Amino acid sequence: MSDVSVKICGVRNTETALAAARGGADFLGFVFYRKSPRAVSAETAQEIILELKEASFEEQWEMPKTVGLFVDAGEKELSEAAPFLTHFQFHGHESPERCEELGVEFAVDVIKAIPVGEGGDIAAADAFAEAADMLLFDAAPPAGADRPGGHGEAFDWSVLSAYKGDAPFLLAGGLSSENVAAAIAAAKSCAGFAGVDVSSGVERAPGAKDLEKIGEFLRAAGKS
Repeated sequence: MSDVSVKICGVRNTETALAAARGGADFLGFVFYRKSPRAVSAETAQEIILELKEASFEEQWEMPKTVGLFVDAGEKELSEAAPFLTHFQFHGHESPERCEELGVEFAVDVIKAIPVGEGGDIAAADAFAEAADMLLFDAAPPAGADRPGGHGEAFDWSVLSAYKGDAPFLLAGGLSSENVAAAIAAAKSCAGFAGVDVSSGVERAPGAKDLEKIGEFLRAAGKS
């Protein structure tokens, strides 16, 4: 079994969460950004996570980490979700100082997303070396997009070699069961590579996860 971590992002119901967790996912992502087709309320996410914890206990498998995705969120939104999350994932204009402050304030680990369009974008990660527990290198959104991720587009993985930081990172952007093994092969020699993150690549339509595709992705990433 692979030691590469896998994050299934954009979970909106218990069925999806259970399929991902039973298949070996290490992280489950819940999107708290209203413009996303994958958005959920804090109440819905909490209900899913509670059901997941019950199943984890009854069936004796390890509970995945629970990640909340935010874009320039306010304190109220963060405080509503923090009690049932292990990680905050920031996709907005959060500064390194803000990321560090929020991680301490809410007692969660922080993942900071770095949009990558070309090699030079990797350098933006340097500022978050101390402030974030983990980075997420994601494909930069296309021009005119109204949300920062989940567009199903990849970037040139070879630019990851420019990263020399200490913080571990996840690779995202346009991944699917067809290309995740190649993505892992391209990234595994890079400093800090910890795993992969998928959202649209395991969907049948925007926001509608496909359980079969989730299983295929997890197996292709070495989870069985």
